[in-house]
Amino acid sequence: MTYSELYAYAKSRLTDYEAMCIMEDVFGFDRVGLAVHGNEIPASESEFLTAVEKRAKGIPLQYATGKAYFMGREYFVGEGVLIPRDDTEVAVNECMKLMAGHERVIDLCSGSGIIAVTLAKEFPEAEIYAVELESKAFVYLEKNVKYHGANVNLVHDDIFNENCVEGEFDVIISNPPYICRNIIPNLQSEVRYEPETALDGGGDGLDFYRCIADKWLNKLKQGGKIILEIGEEQAESVSNLLKRQGITQISVVKDIQNLDRVVFGTMKK
Repeated sequence: MTYSELYAYAKSRLTDYEAMCIMEDVFGFDRVGLAVHGNEIPASESEFLTAVEKRAKGIPLQYATGKAYFMGREYFVGEGVLIPRDDTEVAVNECMKLMAGHERVIDLCSGSGIIAVTLAKEFPEAEIYAVELESKAFVYLEKNVKYHGANVNLVHDDIFNENCVEGEFDVIISNPPYICRNIIPNLQSEVRYEPETALDGGGDGLDFYRCIADKWLNKLKQGGKIILEIGEEQAESVSNLLKRQGITQISVVKDIQNLDRVVFGTMKK
């Protein structure tokens, strides 16, 4: 089949947007490229057709193509790692506003590494650490750090083991699992393809925030910053956990949908 025929086939199975996304990810053609090369025959069509069939079965588009995008950069993803979401841009943007560029930073529950890689590329003089426990996710973390040539120290360990990284930090940032366990079976079918370990925040969704507050804030330097992505109804609970451990100047930032999305604050001096 020609590129145009492959695109037409994909549109017969999927939405036009999804068909074009797969076309771009596999062949590198946007609509202009397709118009120019549409009558040509690709060297191989198997990768394209496999991605189309995966998406037609309900597998998330990012898993079908093996790629996701975050703040202008491409990342490798697949089953076993959380799919990057625009919501996390709120946390990263707030973090970048607070950084001078030379800090020692740790990204807890790093997943595919979108936070750590972004900070490492934007602040090459910063000392960045990324902690991830799940082996399948860690594979993508390693791959993405290498792909971007990011200077990130990788730690394959559990954040419940606060001794997995020594020393103090100027910045702690995390997008941890925060969905209440009993809600997970009711999530959209696409979300349920994602690893439960990346979603399950315990009975009330706060298990990882308690861990960070109890085990990691004592590693935050005086005047250091903590930035946490949160669920839309967790701002007050997470803020209270931080206050009890000496965090001051706590602020809540909303996302583009005007939902609470980030809590950040400063360790008292």
